[in-house]
Amino acid sequence: MKINAISVALLDVQRDHRHFNRWYDMDHMPEHVSKADVLCGNRYVATGPTRRAAGVLADPLTGGHPPYATIYSYGGPLDFRDEAALAGWTDKDRGIVRAGRYWQPGTVGHGSAWRHVQAQARRSLHVSEDAIAYLPHRTVVFSIGRVADREKAAAWWQATQADAILDLEGVVAVRTFAPADTADADLMLHLVLSDADPVTTIGRIDDMRTAQRLTGRFPAHRGEYEQVALLPYERIVPFQYDFIDDLDLSDAG
Repeated sequence: MKINAISVALLDVQRDHRHFNRWYDMDHMPEHVSKADVLCGNRYVATGPTRRAAGVLADPLTGGHPPYATIYSYGGPLDFRDEAALAGWTDKDRGIVRAGRYWQPGTVGHGSAWRHVQAQARRSLHVSEDAIAYLPHRTVVFSIGRVADREKAAAWWQATQADAILDLEGVVAVRTFAPADTADADLMLHLVLSDADPVTTIGRIDDMRTAQRLTGRFPAHRGEYEQVALLPYERIVPFQYDFIDDLDLSDAG
């Protein structure tokens, strides 16, 4: 089924990580994916080495670079911002809280909702645009920009960034989103999917941007696009939590 929207949650959890991850995979996510408007959910982690990597750009908007990220994907006949869909989230969460099954420690550093604009895969992948969202990947980079004129910003991105990123070794696809809520109306989100690890992926993007600065292709010449955040995360495989010892949360930004 076509994915037409996503929500993003960046989560700051400081302790009990093995229990937290098992709870999320075995309780929280299955409950929310079971909702009528949700097609799937993916979880990601940023370890200490990932957060310290060259090219990472964190911002108060994202709560810095929280260690965990979740993406829920939406589609089907029920629009995810409809009153019925929003009520479904509230009812689901209230039921979990009443049952004593909601994880208490930690905070949501950032939450946002986005509508699909377009998706592009690297040239060697011949899947349809609707299939791109389902491509397997190891890393996702959240690229958030602030824009004054969305049409001009989109044109600049397409002319200078899209092909350059897709040409980077390991990059699988780039997905583009517009904000679903008026509070985020001046933002633009791109998800860079990669089959490489997050440190390697963000390093390649940083090298590309360094070269682009020398030729005037980045930042945007007339300020059409201001990079706000560039946050790499590695996909979490349920029950494979070897990353916990490398979280280094004492230096989390």
